[in-house]
Amino acid sequence: MNLPDLSRQAVKHRSIFFLLLGALLYVANIGLRDLWYPDELDIAEVARAMFVSGDWISPRRMGVIWVDYPPMIYWIGTLSSHVFGEMSAFALRLPNALAAIVTVIITGAAAKRWSDGRTALWAGFALLTFLSFVYEANSYRPDVMFTLMITAGITSYADGVGDRPRLMLRALAFVFFGLAMLSKGPLGLLLPGLVLVLWLGTQRQWRKIIELAPLSLIAIAVYLPWFVATSQAMGWDSMLYEFYSQNLERFLTSEYRGHAQPWFYYFRNFWLDFAPWSWLFPAAAIWLVRSGRWRERKVQLALWWFGTFFVFLSIAATKRQLYLLPAYPAAALLLGPWLASFGRTRPSEQETAPSGRPVRIYSLILSIFYAAIGAAIIGVLARLSSIISDLDLNEQELQVAENIRWPLILLSVVFLVSAVAIWRAWRRNEADTALVRIGGTQVAIYVAILAFVLPAFGPTKTYAPQSHWISEQIGDETHFGMVDPAGVGRRGGFSYYTGTMVDLLEGPAEVERFFREHPASVVLIIEESVDQVFAGNEPAWRARTMRELRVGRHLYLVVRGPQ
Repeated sequence: MNLPDLSRQAVKHRSIFFLLLGALLYVANIGLRDLWYPDELDIAEVARAMFVSGDWISPRRMGVIWVDYPPMIYWIGTLSSHVFGEMSAFALRLPNALAAIVTVIITGAAAKRWSDGRTALWAGFALLTFLSFVYEANSYRPDVMFTLMITAGITSYADGVGDRPRLMLRALAFVFFGLAMLSKGPLGLLLPGLVLVLWLGTQRQWRKIIELAPLSLIAIAVYLPWFVATSQAMGWDSMLYEFYSQNLERFLTSEYRGHAQPWFYYFRNFWLDFAPWSWLFPAAAIWLVRSGRWRERKVQLALWWFGTFFVFLSIAATKRQLYLLPAYPAAALLLGPWLASFGRTRPSEQETAPSGRPVRIYSLILSIFYAAIGAAIIGVLARLSSIISDLDLNEQELQVAENIRWPLILLSVVFLVSAVAIWRAWRRNEADTALVRIGGTQVAIYVAILAFVLPAFGPTKTYAPQSHWISEQIGDETHFGMVDPAGVGRRGGFSYYTGTMVDLLEGPAEVERFFREHPASVVLIIEESVDQVFAGNEPAWRARTMRELRVGRHLYLVVRGPQ
């Protein structure tokens, strides 16, 4: 079967194509590695408490109500774990992976309604293969579910004000925005609402703008019951403070949680996060203008959608790459028509077809780049033993160095084969073939990284074996201690895998008090704090030291209570 035949089949059965490819990229590998920082372990710790306690209303961390995120991410992880009968990395990540697939299908369906099947295929495929979207779909964080609800809401509303206006679809959109609020707070209503105001304003649909106010009450009604119930449980003052600090304070200042970045942060990261398609965006944008497609109502919606999120988040003091994830479907909807325009055969379509020169140039550059990466990996592998000997690696890092050999060999082969495949398409000067090969080789690269490379780094990222050893030592004890000034950012990993509370301690007096309350437990003392704790009676403390325990780059001494 030749490429045009395959293309027609993919267009016809695009939802099945998205489902199968999404399962390969998002589902197949999520159980191959333990939960990692950042975020996953802290979120999983709260989900574990919900799983054990059965309290689905008030998320708790270390026994205290914790509302850094609204409950959706904990609900889906806990529900999935109940379905599988246990809490695991696979069970926790699976809902996000499925949400990513659904987001791709919704994006493709919107592109079909707004344009045609070929555009739908390319828009969905672009979203499915954006680098950061793939990574987040393989993780346990709230942003993928947030993205799904934003996407479902905006596309539903767009259909509700189309040629056949339907109030039910517009109301359904705000149900999704309410679920977005339950996923990541008030931005789930504020940002899509701003998108719709700007879009409707350019269309001069003033009545529809006025209508947004009562429709917003639907979203608030979805969100408010949880907010009220949790406020009653933790106290209104505490809840309102958390609401302020997690939203307005994080927008105005980065002092609360860090993540301070310059205003151009998202522009700088755009080229990697949206790879491999990001470098073709300028050509697609120029074509949208020259062809007049930018004047179409739905194209303008996608422009406002992407632009609003991009500008708003760039203004915010706190920035992270994953915050921009809800704008990814809009980027795919903007890129899809341009990608789909290559390879069309009708004369009327060829008149507005873009130049294939950007694709040809990009194909050549990408083939050279992939060949260079493949060669560089081979060079590193050839010198790996000498590189390892020159580095001061700990035991876990040495294990990673051993684990990574065969995955890197595989990855180098994938890069070299990809380089040849794309180069051959460049030689034939066929833009549509080149685009297919760029996307196909990217899928192969993702599979190699997700299935083989990332799991090889497990020894330096996991908290599981260390936590299992701690559990064996403390038996039925419900607490163990940590002396670690930055322990608030690490104890979640220990708590999740041990299933116990982790008490943060300061100095020898608090350690001794802890052992009086929990005589059969242990205390972990980070290397930097050992001198402080052992000061004054080092021989006695050394006698109580059980072992060194390393987690990533952090080394702890484990001490037991006085015998």
